[in-house]
Amino acid sequence: METIRWESNGPVGFLTLARPERLNALNYQMVRELRRFFEARHRDFATRVIVITGEGRGFCAGLDLKAGAEQGPWIEGVGPVQTLFAFQEDIAELMVLMRRCPQPLIAAVNGPAAGGGLSLTLACDYRIATDTARFACSYVNLGLSGCDVGSSYFLPKLVGPAWAADMIYSGRLVDASEALRIGLVNELVPREELLARARAVAEEWIRRSSPLGLRLSKEVLNETVAGVPLETALKLENRNQVLAAQTADAAEARAAFLERREPRWADA
Repeated sequence: METIRWESNGPVGFLTLARPERLNALNYQMVRELRRFFEARHRDFATRVIVITGEGRGFCAGLDLKAGAEQGPWIEGVGPVQTLFAFQEDIAELMVLMRRCPQPLIAAVNGPAAGGGLSLTLACDYRIATDTARFACSYVNLGLSGCDVGSSYFLPKLVGPAWAADMIYSGRLVDASEALRIGLVNELVPREELLARARAVAEEWIRRSSPLGLRLSKEVLNETVAGVPLETALKLENRNQVLAAQTADAAEARAAFLERREPRWADA
């Protein structure tokens, strides 16, 4: 992988967007590498939580317009409209893969996150930012529709329709303090503490939840946030609860509770 870097040494993995010279902007290669990465996570039982961050001073500046202009059509035999539509579908599928990723995702936002970069943070389950972070749903400033890469889906659910409309219609920059106030991020930390704090949150989840329990929790929460009926949500909860209750980890958790100690998870 040339545009992303994966470091996994234990249950917490770190995925770094690695095009710092372009503020980690998305090009065709990065999108393809990210898709392959998330496609492989369903077979990764060693990693329980993934932290996503950017190399250098930015998280992700969105689509690399310069790279797109230089590379031109990348599908032989079709025109630019067809090529662009294929790329749109590729990056849209990346959002789906991130939401389906069985490991909870923590965005460690170290700098600007604009356009598709904002959507990468929105597709995560938890967002920690530094005071240098900036967020923008910047498509309208390029003469495009303000709704792209899942922004019309994620933003209203996260910050509510009113703030989503403000961000989408204006394309303005939202600084870190405002992002915290409107619920776009969960917490702010100094830059030098960002990755340590992300690891601490991940380790807390890992300590408190069995491996299967954490995966099942993300699965149901994502389904219900998507807007399923109450009856469907309850059926999903019931199914997963019965599955989890039969595991050795559930028996271990009950024993640990009675013995007043921390459970020792075995993913069994």
